[in-house]
Amino acid sequence: MPALARNADGDELLFIHDSDGELFCDFGHLSYREGDYILLPRGTMWRLETKTRTVTLLIEATNGAYKLPERGLLGPHAVFDPAVLDTPKLDDQFRTQANEREWKVEVKRRGALSTITYPFNPLDAVGWKGNLSALRLNWRDIRPVMSHRYHIPPSVHATFVADRFVICTFVPRPIESDPGALKVPFFHSNDDYDEAIFYHAGEFFSRDNIRPGMMTWHPNGFTHGPHPKAFAAGAKATRTMTDEVAVMIDARDPLDMAEAAEGTEDRSYADSWKAR
Repeated sequence: MPALARNADGDELLFIHDSDGELFCDFGHLSYREGDYILLPRGTMWRLETKTRTVTLLIEATNGAYKLPERGLLGPHAVFDPAVLDTPKLDDQFRTQANEREWKVEVKRRGALSTITYPFNPLDAVGWKGNLSALRLNWRDIRPVMSHRYHIPPSVHATFVADRFVICTFVPRPIESDPGALKVPFFHSNDDYDEAIFYHAGEFFSRDNIRPGMMTWHPNGFTHGPHPKAFAAGAKATRTMTDEVAVMIDARDPLDMAEAAEGTEDRSYADSWKAR
């Protein structure tokens, strides 16, 4: 029996790590590909029609909603132009996927799942009006803010903001060229936030032995910074561009590791700060 998802607890944000396919939701049809963010407002019914196995990062804004960050003096067109935000369409593909078969909708509410069964596909909208919609943004449309003299804090790379956390996107950018500039992230202590980073593509110049698909988690109070090898390479300034794509979640509330993640943890990660 075909199934749909609906999150009644808050907005959902998908980051497509691998593969491409089609999204069908209350607002219509949207094609997706590797590197896309897909924002789904609270209560949206949706499903993915995959061409191959799709790997995604799912981030929920429980009891809240996603917003675009304020850009201040940089202006609303900084980092990415809002005109690149793509929305679903009620096109022929959307209309032809509707049928009279039995469909299930898995509804998440207060962390529990309920099932609603329909004798037809409930994704059968004929129109909608308003300023609320699902949307798509690809990291390739992000234009990073940078300075040749100063390593800019990661907050400038904010892509979406929720009530208690922020999502930043690190994309390829020129490395600082001034001889006195720090060319790698500075050492710091997470005094206010837990920091989780999902590594999507490229070489991660501030980390050693990190591969696409991996995720790091630096809890509140955990002092950290670039690995020794990365720090030495940054000091030599042999590279002029970064080649990394990563999604960072800075959470004001403490994060917990799920049981499913414990079995895949690389417990030697802390050793990566040791010079060798």
